[in-house]
Amino acid sequence: MKAIAITAIAGLAAAASAGNTINVNFAATASEINVGDTVNWTAVVTADYTDASAYLGGFVGDFVASDSSLGTAGNWVSNFSGNATTPSVNGASVEGINSFNSALLGTDDSGLTMAFSWSVTADAEGLLDYSSSGTWSYFGDDGIFSLPDEYDAQSANITSDRVSIVPAPGALALLGLGGLIAGRRRG
Repeated sequence: MKAIAITAIAGLAAAASAGNTINVNFAATASEINVGDTVNWTAVVTADYTDASAYLGGFVGDFVASDSSLGTAGNWVSNFSGNATTPSVNGASVEGINSFNSALLGTDDSGLTMAFSWSVTADAEGLLDYSSSGTWSYFGDDGIFSLPDEYDAQSANITSDRVSIVPAPGALALLGLGGLIAGRRRG
């Protein structure tokens, strides 16, 4: 009998998420920065749920940088009411995120779209963007017994801005000056 009940609940959750989608956009405050500069990032989540009381339930997982060695993440802020863990930093990647909202706790903010913000100080040249590994949850309504729809990297629409990290202007000037000196010695 328990197996039938569990199967029925799973079927209801699958039916509830049919046709609903969430969009996760990793947005940056700049498209190009110099090595040594800092760029601010946000994870903005929107959904196409028709119920006005639908809300973002949370995220468990990692924000994976395209190349973790390009910078160092910091200044982490979660806009969720609950944070089960404090994430750790692995270069530009943010790992071990476990943040949530809940109707049962009265923290079901249907207007929450900017879920997280953080900064990255550039350490090297390259292109930086983000993806997520883990699970986003979204509640279709604010019922205290509602089950969330879950979205992973394959089922959520995930997009990211791309930040080009270039050499600092002073570094280019020094390279140019070094070239002039080297050319002058040869002459």
